[in-house]
Amino acid sequence: MIYFDCDGTLIDTEGLLFEEWRKNPDRDKLPSGAKIEYIRNADWEKILYEAPILGNSIDLLKEIDPNTSAILTKIHSWDNEGKWKTIYFRDKGVKQRIIFVPYYSKKTEIVLAKGNDLVDDCLKNNREWSLEGGNSYFFDIDGNNIDRWGEYNEQGFTRVRSIERFINYKG
Repeated sequence: MIYFDCDGTLIDTEGLLFEEWRKNPDRDKLPSGAKIEYIRNADWEKILYEAPILGNSIDLLKEIDPNTSAILTKIHSWDNEGKWKTIYFRDKGVKQRIIFVPYYSKKTEIVLAKGNDLVDDCLKNNREWSLEGGNSYFFDIDGNNIDRWGEYNEQGFTRVRSIERFINYKG
């Protein structure tokens, strides 16, 4: 099974998601749960429909067998983020299962990593996946071997610059 991360791998949601957050000069002084609450209450419909699709990932998902691939995405709310991610992908004609991972859980706690592939832009997720016996691929769209949280790919996970290249690599 091939699992594709959503945010930062298929769709670039982070820029729009944190646009308002970054405008708050006191954000670092807020309680620890404030950022989670912000994400939970974000306008996910707007974010998803306005966020850039990374490469032609959505079209490529429609060409991949949905019995051998799925979208594995962290969410902060079922009735907002989860709902809109489902609506978005179905509106786009994507047939893959969408597997939601609560933000406080690891992807490896929700699905079996062993022997399966994960394409993800977060090295923490790649590391956890690999430790559980999965094949981990680092989605490195910037080509600098560093994820969006500033972590360097020390473990040397195979870098993927586009979903198309990954599919060709695996094909």
